[in-house]
Amino acid sequence: MIKNLFNLIIILSLSCTAVFAEITASAPTNIIQKIASATSFTSTSQSSAQNANVIQNTTSTVINGKELRKTVQQDAKTFGLLVNEAALARESGITSTNKQLVKIGGAKNLYEGKKDLEPTLDTIVYDTGLMTLTKEGGHYNDDSSNTIFDGTSGAQQARVKVYVDFKRKVLWGDVESKITLTGASQITNTYVGSSAAITSLPVDKELIHTISSTTGKPLLLGDGCATGAGCPGTTNNLEPFAYEKNNSQFLNSLLDENGNIQSYDDTFNTADIDMADMVKNVTHGGSGSTLGDKNVLVQARFLTTGSGTPGKSVASFEASNAGSCGNSSSSTCSTSEQNTFKDSVVRYSATVETTAKKYKAD
Repeated sequence: MIKNLFNLIIILSLSCTAVFAEITASAPTNIIQKIASATSFTSTSQSSAQNANVIQNTTSTVINGKELRKTVQQDAKTFGLLVNEAALARESGITSTNKQLVKIGGAKNLYEGKKDLEPTLDTIVYDTGLMTLTKEGGHYNDDSSNTIFDGTSGAQQARVKVYVDFKRKVLWGDVESKITLTGASQITNTYVGSSAAITSLPVDKELIHTISSTTGKPLLLGDGCATGAGCPGTTNNLEPFAYEKNNSQFLNSLLDENGNIQSYDDTFNTADIDMADMVKNVTHGGSGSTLGDKNVLVQARFLTTGSGTPGKSVASFEASNAGSCGNSSSSTCSTSEQNTFKDSVVRYSATVETTAKKYKAD
C-alpha cells in the first residue's frame, strides 16, 4: 500500500512538471512608430476587464544599464530583431559606438495591420488598469480660466493595454478613456489601434486619436491623401495627422520637453497645414472664423526595453483654451497664433510602470 502511494506521488509530480513546461513562454522582451491617424497597438475580442483572470505574472525587476543592454542584444539575436541604438542609449543611460541599425524593405509581417489578433501562450500582456489622470503644470496651461476639464479627482481616467508576441513579431493593444469636460457628462470610449510589427529592440510605440466633444466618439480616419480623397485638413472633421514622435524624451504631447509645438511631417499635407488642422481640432476657444472644434486629443505611449523587464506606459488628454488659426485662405498658423496656442495647452496625464504578464488561456 505504501509503495503504491509513493509511486502515485511520483507520477503526479511528473505530470505537473509537464504542464508547467507547456505554458512556459519563450523569453519576453520589450517594445513600442508613430501612429498618427492609423497604425499602432491594437486590442482583441478578449481585451476586457476579465483578462485579469486569465494572465499570470512572469517577470521581475528592472535591471541596470549594462545588464539591460546585454539583455536587449541577446533578445535581438534570439528573435531576429534589430537594435535601436538611439532608444537603447536613452533607456539604459549608456551610449555605444555601434550605429543605428536600419532595415529597408523586406517581406511584410503577415500579422501587421490586423484588428482581430488573438493572444497565444507566447503573448505577454501589459495592463495599466484604470488610472486617474492629473493636471500637469510646467509648460502647460493651468486651466483656471475658460476651464475645459472637470478638475474633480477621478474625473479624467484612462487604461492602456498592450499585447506583445515576439514569436509572431507583433504588438497590439487599446486605450480606454473616460473624459469629463466642465459641466458635461463623462465620455467613455475604448479605442482600438492596428497591430504593429516588431522590428527592433527596444521598441517604443504610440496610439494617438481624437474624441469628439459633440458626438462623444473617436473622429473618423481619412481614406487616403494620395488621390486627394479623405485627406485630413482644416476644412473637414477627420482625424488630424499627429505630430512627429518625440524620440529624445518618453513624451506624448502636442508640446515638446521645452514647451514648443512638436513638429509635423510633410508626407501628405505640408507640415503647416497639419499643425493648423490639429490646432483647430483641440481648441475650445475662438469665435467666427477662429472657432475651434472643441475636441480632446487622447494619447498613449508604451515602452519596454528588455526580456522580462516591466513596461512603461503613459496616457494623456490634451486640449487648448485658444482659438483656431485665422488664416483660413492658406490653412496655416502665424507665429503669434502658434505662441498663443502653445501657452494654452491643458494636459492631464499618468505614467506608470506595468508588469509583464504571461497570457494564460482559459
